Amino acid sequence: MRCVAQWSMGLAVLFCLSGVVQAEELTREKKAALKELMELTGAARMSQLFGNAFIEQMSAALVRARPDINPRAFEILREEVMAVMREELEKKESLQELIYPIYNKYLTLQETRELIRFYKTPLGRKTIEVMPKMTREAMAVGQRWGQALAPRIQQRILERFEKEGVAVRREGMMP
Repeated sequence: MRCVAQWSMGLAVLFCLSGVVQAEELTREKKAALKELMELTGAARMSQLFGNAFIEQMSAALVRARPDINPRAFEILREEVMAVMREELEKKESLQELIYPIYNKYLTLQETRELIRFYKTPLGRKTIEVMPKMTREAMAVGQRWGQALAPRIQQRILERFEKEGVAVRREGMMP
């Protein structure tokens, strides 16, 4: 999950830095630059990251469903998920190939080159390293903040529903 967050934050940073631009043609030169950027930021490893996230989710579900499950099941799960990911990477339409047009849509070749230069600096490397941690911590804080607000939000919504004659069951309203 760390790398998925890293990739997500990398994309968010790229979009914030660049703004939306008129998409250039996806030339070989630009595709090569985008590939280098994706490798620097970890985005090129997305299928592996998604595979790991899938494995974590499936493993947790297996443990919940069958706490006594044979440990070999987790080895099989990992082997098969990663095999599918490797097979997909060999295809022409791999995930990375499908992502290029998205990067191309938001980044010019010049912006891509500037980001590559940045990510090769000590600060750029640090950004790649700490962004997943910062994202996880910020998401946890945001989740706690949202949970703290939930009772107040629920109360206001229920009061408004009552005021405007909207009938709802209280127990089905919110978590």
